Amino acid sequence: MYTPYYRISSGNVQTTLDATARNVLGAIYSPPPASSAVFSTTAAASTAGYGAQPVYKYVYFYDASALTGTMQATPAPVYYIDESFTTITGNAADAYFTTLGACIAGYLLPNTTALGTSNTGAQWYAQLSQSYVHIQVGGFLAGAYAPTTSTNPGTGSLITGLTAGSWASQVINTATASRVLAYQWSAIASSACDVLVDLNWGS
Repeated sequence: MYTPYYRISSGNVQTTLDATARNVLGAIYSPPPASSAVFSTTAAASTAGYGAQPVYKYVYFYDASALTGTMQATPAPVYYIDESFTTITGNAADAYFTTLGACIAGYLLPNTTALGTSNTGAQWYAQLSQSYVHIQVGGFLAGAYAPTTSTNPGTGSLITGLTAGSWASQVINTATASRVLAYQWSAIASSACDVLVDLNWGS
């Protein structure tokens, strides 16, 4: 269910790391194009993704490996760790189950490019762990972390979860039994690509 009372405490979903929850966990929100963090109020209707506005979900980030990770420079894939669909991890191996990468949750929006250089990637990750954050579960996302495993990748290919690996996903160009995270919407450049996120918004 969408909520009309959704708080983005930093003003930007890509820089929000809440120490305490500012929304109901699992809350879902989709801003209109002109007011989303992606578009300016003067964006033209021809702007990439204008008609596929993002769908955000508010969740809790948990790291079972005791703060040993590094945050990525772009929004990166995350996985659910239990049946609540409110707690996520960056490591696919820590997902609730790893079969076919089915626990893929969306793209974690906080990233080091948006957060800036005041901390290293590892320091930002330590702050990320056990924080409340926004993920994207639907709509257009520019500059997402590119799939880490590829089988004939290219625009229009499916992006799915994996069974292990940090910030891990795969791209394939054939039908799959795996849960689809997104579609690759641009060529991969500098380990990033535009994607059309296509998850079930409730989970």
